[in-house]
Amino acid sequence: MPYSVPQLSDFSSSALERAGRELLAALEKESADVATEDDWKIFRDRWMARKSGVTTQVNELWLKAAPKEAKREVGQHVNQLRKTVEGMVDAAQKRLLFPKAIAPGGVHSGMEVPLDELEAYAKTPPLTSDRCDITLPGIRHRLGAEHPVIKTMNEIVSVFRNLGYSVEEGPEIETDYYNFEALNFPPNHPARDTQDTLFVAGQ
Repeated sequence: MPYSVPQLSDFSSSALERAGRELLAALEKESADVATEDDWKIFRDRWMARKSGVTTQVNELWLKAAPKEAKREVGQHVNQLRKTVEGMVDAAQKRLLFPKAIAPGGVHSGMEVPLDELEAYAKTPPLTSDRCDITLPGIRHRLGAEHPVIKTMNEIVSVFRNLGYSVEEGPEIETDYYNFEALNFPPNHPARDTQDTLFVAGQ
């Protein structure tokens, strides 16, 4: 039968050690049965899933249920079990990804191989006749992003273009005539007091 986390009624050191040994024995047995990537995913989720994994059940049934005076010891025990489970899950993945590295006499025998190196090695295709042309230009990444105001303005312009309008541009500074006189603002109009702030030489 698959291992299930028992509900503890005795939180003494001996009871915790006994329960921990049973858990680790089941962990080792299930780890040894991992032969494929799908097996490993099932193994990982069974032991480390956030909602229903064995480590989550241990936390719920052992740590949270422990009496106040035993919580410190139970917490230390649970943390150690969690680290052991994580290490065993990682080891099972390493065994699948890079079997030669951890096999007796392998190129990394007796050495700890980082998991990211193992994953990179496993995903690297073998070298064949394909070659990389180093004379090809590199891939240029776009720098930055379009400013929200410019982006919005372009969207508005595209709408009016689709309606048949055209875009025209004028000077950044208009003459006094086009700013005021052509709009029926005579020279002594009070509106010029606050608006007549741009002056162009030679008007």
